[in-house]
Amino acid sequence: MMARAFTAFRDRADIVIFASGVSNSLETDPAAFDRERELLKRVRTENPGALLVYFGTCSVDDPERRDTPYVQHKLRMESMLSASGGPWLVLRIPLAIGRNPRSLTLAQFLHERIMRGQPFEVWEGAARFPVDVDDVFRIGSRFIDDPAMRNRCINVALRPFPVRDFVRIMEDIVGRKANYSLVRKGQHYKLDCPEVLQVASELNLDLSERYLERVLHKYFDG
Repeated sequence: MMARAFTAFRDRADIVIFASGVSNSLETDPAAFDRERELLKRVRTENPGALLVYFGTCSVDDPERRDTPYVQHKLRMESMLSASGGPWLVLRIPLAIGRNPRSLTLAQFLHERIMRGQPFEVWEGAARFPVDVDDVFRIGSRFIDDPAMRNRCINVALRPFPVRDFVRIMEDIVGRKANYSLVRKGQHYKLDCPEVLQVASELNLDLSERYLERVLHKYFDG
């Protein structure tokens, strides 16, 4: 999804977009993590002077997920990149939403389960930070072209929405009620995104309560 979104940088020798790593947040296979680590090492070695852009995860700030194998792996990749010697930028992404039917995101999961009438659980207190992949590109491009953003880890998030809102909106899109049970688990967590707020007006970012509804309809309605 990110590789497709950032194709505009494909022909720039001074920028390398690393979008070939582990994307499944439920991944636990050490071999998958090892492959990404070795690939990142090779890309850094082959492009020592280029700005290497890596996609991390905002889940490093989520107390319920920061200790998972996936998040710990992402943190190790960030540390390796920061110690590599060349210029780098980590864009920490929360829940990216775009056109990728093979993705294992929450939005895709809910769409498939509701379409098929399959049961699932919803954590009553859980919230997620959805972001349109097109917005990731717009925000990321702005930071890539700003030398002041070099060698930093930046959260690319807008605002949180309860998971129950995802379900409600997806029910409207699919046209049927979801078969889910509420579980008393989950909690809201905060993300500090001062860099995004700084460019919000310039990029005309949508920070409204309608953001989730608009993005889900954009990619799943029809």
